[in-house]
Amino acid sequence: MRKSTVRVAAAVFALGLFAAACGSDSDSSATEDTVATEDTMATEDTAAPAVDEVAAAKEAAAQAVTIPENIALTVAASATPPTGKKVAWISCELPSCPEVGEDWPAIAKLLGWELKVINVKSFEPAPGIQQALDWGANYIAISGSPIALYQAQFDAGIAKGVKFTSAYTTDKPQGVDGGIQGLLTTVGDASYVEMAMKSFAPWIIADSNAAANVVMVNIRDFPVLVSEEEAMKAGLAAGCAKCTFDVIPVTIEDLGAGKVPQAVASYLQEHKDVNYVHFAFGGLPTGVSAALKTAGITNVKLVGGDFSAPNLQEVVDGTHAAWTSNPKAEASWVMAHAMVLDSLGDTYTEERTGAELQTFIVDTPEAAKAILDGGGLQNWKGPKTQADQFKALWNIK
Repeated sequence: MRKSTVRVAAAVFALGLFAAACGSDSDSSATEDTVATEDTMATEDTAAPAVDEVAAAKEAAAQAVTIPENIALTVAASATPPTGKKVAWISCELPSCPEVGEDWPAIAKLLGWELKVINVKSFEPAPGIQQALDWGANYIAISGSPIALYQAQFDAGIAKGVKFTSAYTTDKPQGVDGGIQGLLTTVGDASYVEMAMKSFAPWIIADSNAAANVVMVNIRDFPVLVSEEEAMKAGLAAGCAKCTFDVIPVTIEDLGAGKVPQAVASYLQEHKDVNYVHFAFGGLPTGVSAALKTAGITNVKLVGGDFSAPNLQEVVDGTHAAWTSNPKAEASWVMAHAMVLDSLGDTYTEERTGAELQTFIVDTPEAAKAILDGGGLQNWKGPKTQADQFKALWNIK
C-alpha cells in the first residue's frame, strides 16, 4: 500500500465516509474543464414493464424509511462472558472515530472488562496497536485503518493469542473465504454499503415515479465506494426500466479544494434531464445546494448515503431530499459481540449479518430534526434499546 493512498483514506474517513479503505491514486480533477463522466443506462429501454414499478418501489421504500427498533443479531452467547478481559479501542484523530467509539465505556462496564482507549493517527496506527499489546490486551478494536498499516503488530498479537475486530475497512474476517485468522469481524464493510444502496434505489424509483435520471458524485479511489456505486446502479436497473445512471468522478483533492460544487453545477448545466444527484457520503455535498441556487438550477433533488449533521440540517431546510443512516456506534456493539462469543469459545454464525449494519432513510424534515435534537454527536447510534438487547444476548442479568 502506498503511503499517499493511506493519507487519502484517512481524509475520507474524517468526513464521515461509509468506510475508509485502500485504493489506487487518481489524477482526475473535478473542475469545469476536466470533470469526466461515465454515461451508463441503468437498463436499456424495453417494452412496458410487466409489473408496476412505482408500486413495487413504494412498498420497498416504505420499509426502508422505518427506523429499526431491534438489533439484527439473534443468536445468544452460550453463557455469561467472563469478566476481567482487557479490550483496547484504537481511536483515531478524525471526527468519525468518536462516533464509532462513543459507547465503548458503556460496553466495557457492562461486561466487567477493562478498557484502554489509545489515540492514534489514522494512517499511523501501528504505535497504538503496539501500546495495546504491551498493555496486555486480549482484544483490540479499530476503525478505518486496514491491517496493512499495522501488519507486524497484528502478526505479533495473533501469535500471542490476541484477537482483533475492525470496522469500515475491506479486510476479510475469519470465517469468510480468504479471511484473515484472528480478525473476528469486519463491520460496515462493502456488504453493508451494497445493502444500504439496494434499499435506497427503490426510494429514488418511487419518488421519481420510475423516471429517475441519477448522477452519482463519487471518489472511485476506494473499493468500498465503487461497491456503493455498483449497488446503486444495479438497484435502479432491477426496478426501473427507464431510469438512467451516470457518475461524476472526483478526487479527495477536489473535495479539499472545494471543487465539487462547481463540478456538479457544470454537469447539471450540460445534462438538463438529470433530476437526482446522489452523493457517496455526507462530506461530498458541502456547498453544492448553494452553488445550484446561484446557478439557477432547480428541479434537481440532492440525496446521499451516510448522513452527517449538516446533511440532516439541509433536509430540515428543504435543500436535500433524503439520506441513508450509518449507525457508527452500533458498529462497536457488534465488534464487542464478536469478542464475547470468542471469549466463550462460541462460533460467530451471524458474522455477516452483524457486518451489515442496520440502516434507514431520512426523508422528512421532522425525522431529520428529531435526530438533530437528540443531542450527542447528532447521529443515529442504532436501535434505542440496543444496549439492553446486547445485554440479553450476552446473558448478563
